[in-house]
Amino acid sequence: MNFQQLRYVRETVRQGLNLTEAAKNSLPPSRRVQADSRARERARVEIFVRHGKRIVAVTEPGKAVVEVIERLLQKRRT
Repeated sequence: MNFQQLRYVRETVRQGLNLTEAAKNSLPPSRRVQADSRARERARVEIFVRHGKRIVAVTEPGKAVVEVIERLLQKRRT
């Protein structure tokens, strides 16, 4: 995953699993739709629990991934 995708996952969690709001805050319009499917493909770990097209929760492994993402993005800022 690249840093843009990491930011998208983090923002999805911050926005209460609302993909629309996450995309508004973390991606340019042309990348919003593609980012979610790419992140899922590359992660090889299901980060989110889905019900149809909706994200309804963060999986247990996903919680660990989100913690790692937070640390990576914090280090990148410094």
